[in-house]
Amino acid sequence: MMNSRRNSRLGWCVALVASMLVGTACDNVATGDVTVTMSGGDGTQRGLPDTLFQDGWSVQFNRYLVSLGDFTLTSASGEVHTSDRHVLVDVQKGDIPLAELKGLPAGRWDVGFRVSPPEARTELADGQVSADDLAMMRERGFSYFVEGRAVKAGVGVLTFRMGFPVDALMKDCINGVDGTQGIVVPEASVAEAEVTIHAEHMFYDRLGTHKGVQLRFDAIAATAGSDGVITPEGLASQQLTDLRGRDGQELKDAQGQPVVYLPGAYDVRTLQEFITQSIVDQAHLNGGGVCTVVK
Repeated sequence: MMNSRRNSRLGWCVALVASMLVGTACDNVATGDVTVTMSGGDGTQRGLPDTLFQDGWSVQFNRYLVSLGDFTLTSASGEVHTSDRHVLVDVQKGDIPLAELKGLPAGRWDVGFRVSPPEARTELADGQVSADDLAMMRERGFSYFVEGRAVKAGVGVLTFRMGFPVDALMKDCINGVDGTQGIVVPEASVAEAEVTIHAEHMFYDRLGTHKGVQLRFDAIAATAGSDGVITPEGLASQQLTDLRGRDGQELKDAQGQPVVYLPGAYDVRTLQEFITQSIVDQAHLNGGGVCTVVK
């Protein structure tokens, strides 16, 4: 009997010490913070020079509106931290604070976020976008809306007002800084993450790859109305299998060869559909880090 009471008391003491050690260990977990910004980089802020385009155009954006949010971090153990902030911003005007997540266990985290049209909860975060812009994009289902001008020597100046209906979850993002998965939250410090918009995707001539693409604008320019303005409706009138120039004739390049857009495995039939698909993955992590797209 005495041995039984002694063993019971010993077991209780061991359990108490163990629970104290666990509590101490949990209290001492190293943590850090993450701040997230959104940037359009030089492409949206300074434009794209004619040296980048196969057909000699240059593009300058006046506005580059992006609707994005739900920045999410997921640990290897499945722990999830999400900012429920959803914003509509103009990245042409500069870098925009997007989210801040604090008190995260130090270590590596997968990164995800969603590009989607404005909702009732969407904030006008940068002071550069109006409530009318938000209402228009929400009504038309646009996640991206861009305005600007395009110039080509010997041709002239066109303006554009183009919107694109993208709704996609970006996840498992690669870090553009070092090519690793996601980001590392440092102990007692702050990790900086950037959602970087690559404006050049809008002018790709092939889908499903970033390799071997050329930037083109002639097919887009050909859809301009009599007022010289390019719109989503105009882009939708340009058939990929029958590309036409502004003169109504078959669209050819400077070498006299037919201009071809390669859709790969995607079922897109108009230039509007092609560009919409091309920009689905234009939001990257920390510069050039690509993300997996889930629709």
